[in-house]
Amino acid sequence: MKLPDYHLHTELCGHASGAIDEYIEAAIGASLGEIGFSDHAPLPEELREGITMAPEKTEAYIAMVQDAAGRYRDRIEIRTGFEVDFPLHSTFDSAYFSDPRLDFLMGSCHFIDGWPFDHPEFMKEFERRDIDETYERYYAILTELVASGLFNIIGHLDLVKKFGHRATKDFTGVIEAIFTGCPHRDMAVEVNTAGLRKPVGEMYPSRDIIDTLYRLNVPVTLGSDSHCPEEVAHEFGSAVEMLREAGYRKVSGFKKRKRYDILL
Repeated sequence: MKLPDYHLHTELCGHASGAIDEYIEAAIGASLGEIGFSDHAPLPEELREGITMAPEKTEAYIAMVQDAAGRYRDRIEIRTGFEVDFPLHSTFDSAYFSDPRLDFLMGSCHFIDGWPFDHPEFMKEFERRDIDETYERYYAILTELVASGLFNIIGHLDLVKKFGHRATKDFTGVIEAIFTGCPHRDMAVEVNTAGLRKPVGEMYPSRDIIDTLYRLNVPVTLGSDSHCPEEVAHEFGSAVEMLREAGYRKVSGFKKRKRYDILL
């Protein structure tokens, strides 16, 4: 197996460490077949500090990844992408949605109506909100994200559980509604192992959601959400085991915004 890892960050986001070459060497050491850098697309200035790069850094970021791809072409495939917050912000130029230099765009939700729900400094807000209403609003945003057709990868699908807050309602029907009949076949859901390093202690998405996605024939890919080289391909063995138990025999790779299959 030559697995992919499509969720690597860089120092440009302000909360990751390590040079780009260190991530690449870690991926080679883990015997990965390909990797995708998906650093955070620029947020507005009042939200950006320590979270995303500034708008003027996007071109330098693309150049950095593509330079690395050229230097390492004989050792590993390197893809260029962004992790883009949804709802969208004007600080990420819309021209990038059709930029031929990009291999993929990952859509993620880190804010619920302005609340950075996955940021540890704002975790207390969960205590002031109804948990089921929080989940409902989160999945309403995810519904719009998927329906937009703008993205190749849906990042950490159930991120709202990060700190261990669980809904009391069953949201299986909501997940089914989001993906049933989804026409965007060049889209995959990320199996993100970072949740194993968080308080929830579980991958994103949960096994139950993976079972639902398999039943609906939704493609998946792999991501470690690495913010340091040591996290590259973190617990991918466990992720592959879970996917195979659910029935999956392939994951997705991307090149020039087109999806292809990688056998497990």
